[in-house]
Amino acid sequence: MDLNINNLNSQVRSAILFDAENISYRFVEKAIKLAKPYGKPILRAYADFSRQHLKGWEQPTLKHGIRTIHQFSYDSKNSSSDFLMMHDAFKLIHSGKIDTFVIVTNDSDFITPIQLLRQSGAFVHGLGNMDKCSELLTSSCNQFDYLEEEAKKIKAMSSKETEKTPHVSKKITTQLESAYHSLEKTKKGWVMVSELCSAAGIPKNQYSKFSTLLTKSGRFELGNKNRQVKLIS
Repeated sequence: MDLNINNLNSQVRSAILFDAENISYRFVEKAIKLAKPYGKPILRAYADFSRQHLKGWEQPTLKHGIRTIHQFSYDSKNSSSDFLMMHDAFKLIHSGKIDTFVIVTNDSDFITPIQLLRQSGAFVHGLGNMDKCSELLTSSCNQFDYLEEEAKKIKAMSSKETEKTPHVSKKITTQLESAYHSLEKTKKGWVMVSELCSAAGIPKNQYSKFSTLLTKSGRFELGNKNRQVKLIS
């Protein structure tokens, strides 16, 4: 499902679902801010709110009108609210009322449900903490962003590095395109950057990263934190 972010405010009906068992209430403001392009969403938080360490959720839920979905845990080590959160997500998408989900979690148990949401036609934007999320969780979403400010600084440093690098020759660009066409792609044309790097066989040069080379060629679009790439048509 291809979405134009610039038109999301008028087109998309969205929901922000907080896995309050795995995300601190301190990141509520940041999550809502990152999800702002999707318009005014449904807001829900899921947890066993009887647990002492979750008392901090009371203030942000009241402030932002977040509906709290409480589920007692049957096991002290595990959360029973995860299933309820995904159950609600599937009810929302199949009702036809919601087509964009912002899933705020660090829990890899959501990987398969997120993939199923996408297969059902949903756009899934994941949010989580940099030091807690697995690569499989981040790559399972259409888009994933970290909640920490440090992540923005890393992206800014990467952008500055890209601006300083030289342009790519036509010969290398042609070599990259030929390698791309030889690879098996997803329905939307994505391939893994590592596979393209191997297929292209371009030796290391003045570009510190292969992803930088792709960006400077002007012919490729990167996704999933520079792990996937597709040719710009």
